[in-house]
Amino acid sequence: MRQKWSREDIVFNYCAEADLKDISSMLSKESVCKYLFFGPNTEEDTMAYFLPLVNSIDESLKENKIPDLSVFTIRGRDSGEFMGQCALLPIEFTNGNYLIGYQIDDTQWRKGYGSAACEFLVYYAFNVLDAFRITGDCAEGNLGSEKTMIKSGFKPEGRQKKYWFNEGKWYDRLLFSLLKGDITEQRLQALKNRYE
Repeated sequence: MRQKWSREDIVFNYCAEADLKDISSMLSKESVCKYLFFGPNTEEDTMAYFLPLVNSIDESLKENKIPDLSVFTIRGRDSGEFMGQCALLPIEFTNGNYLIGYQIDDTQWRKGYGSAACEFLVYYAFNVLDAFRITGDCAEGNLGSEKTMIKSGFKPEGRQKKYWFNEGKWYDRLLFSLLKGDITEQRLQALKNRYE
């Protein structure tokens, strides 16, 4: 069972328990969590959330199965330096529809790793999971995430007003989607060539 995918200078691996310290450190930062619907988190909170995901991934890999929960760590290919994490989580009652998520450590911003994570998840969703749709969202004002999804082909679908209250202010939730049918065969093949 394949467990890692490379492109140029970075590697995507299924998230393992050894990664949780780096993820916990990243998600404890206000800068990283500014526009997330959660955090900043304590190490205990992050571990409590991610450990069951990691255990589920481990069990699937031991059985030589594709994990139901696709959570990845992003690291430098040669250095092993932690860049961030990304995930595709199944949306309940809708087989083949996944929620996309990515967080890049603030030490790695503006280097293209958010775009790389989004591109990888598009590849993985449509070529490995055979998804028909990827759903994305971000808080209003998170221009980096919004631009990243649009660059990867996501289309705006709507807005949920006053979705999230943070630091005395309401934020709308912006909704996006990418349907497999909206991607050309050439792009699907180019993604396959890049990661396979």
